[in-house]
Amino acid sequence: MAKVLLILGIIGMVLGGGVFLVSVLLPTLTDGRTGWEEAMLGIIPGMLVFFLSFIVALPALFAVLRKKKLWP
Repeated sequence: MAKVLLILGIIGMVLGGGVFLVSVLLPTLTDGRTGWEEAMLGIIPGMLVFFLSFIVALPALFAVLRKKKLWP
């Protein structure tokens, strides 16, 4: 179960980070055709998904390491 949560957490972190990165770069790459207010519609959910996935992945990582006897 911990491995599944770890994999889901990592996938969520990658997807959330990607959405955040694209949303942050969007106003710059479109030469101002996209405003920061519009970009915030991707920045805020991207960060939320990233941090929630991090919260899921971190305890799962500790559980996997503990099971493999790599963490005390």
